[in-house]
Amino acid sequence: MIANHYGLPVSVSPASQLDDHAAVDGTDAGSARIVIVDDDPGLRELLTEFLVDHGLRAEAVDSGAALRTRLGRSPCDLIVLDMMMPGEDGLSVLRTLTRNGQAPAVIMFSALVSEVDRVVALELGADDYVTKPASPREILARIRSVLRRRGAGLAHRDGASNAEQQGDGAVSPARAMTFAFAGWTLDCRMRTLYAPDGTMVRLTDGEFQLLNVFVSQPQTVHSRDDMIAQSGRTDSMARGRTIDVNISRLRRKLHAYDTVEIIRTVRGNGYIFMPAVTAA
Repeated sequence: MIANHYGLPVSVSPASQLDDHAAVDGTDAGSARIVIVDDDPGLRELLTEFLVDHGLRAEAVDSGAALRTRLGRSPCDLIVLDMMMPGEDGLSVLRTLTRNGQAPAVIMFSALVSEVDRVVALELGADDYVTKPASPREILARIRSVLRRRGAGLAHRDGASNAEQQGDGAVSPARAMTFAFAGWTLDCRMRTLYAPDGTMVRLTDGEFQLLNVFVSQPQTVHSRDDMIAQSGRTDSMARGRTIDVNISRLRRKLHAYDTVEIIRTVRGNGYIFMPAVTAA
């Protein structure tokens, strides 16, 4: 056994387990590498061909083991992961992927429609959750949406200097790309969070979007609706319950390194980011 780019053990699988298709053009996500994981060969072929026809580099595998083999060759940017596969199910695969800080984006694809199933997947680190049946066009839209959020970061700030000066000579946090708070450092351009001891802490897309809102406007009460609006989320992930789940996950990650209260619940109003924030 060897470890791949994501810390997953790699075993050799027959090449026939891979359904490779590759194409790229000038589309917004054309350079991204997409892997579909599903035990249904018809669905694999349908989705892969549709994504390739729309300018994405896509390939498909039939199991978690085949995915590990694929990731052992080279990293990918996004995985569309079936939840209900025989043997190793999608949640087990997701759990292993997100255990390492360099995991790609993951969209869960499942016939399970209950809130509990959705929340469990989010808790484990999924970036989106799509219920079956879903059209290939919807899957394409979800992929592009996740990739835009992951790749753009603070796209609306791209023209700003990392150290724009205010009138008093201080750096304006609203225009910065790197923030420091309570010993932590958030690099918004690279979408990475560093603990006080220098350890890199992985953030899902939802967690990053919320932390970005908090550091941009610290020591301010944010309602759930405000956070949804400010994070630019308009898809099915932008729900009050999902905000709560992401806040809970973010708190656990922060408290794993420090017991200082960073995110406080303001009952009936929302949340407040407690520490002072400076542009690093």
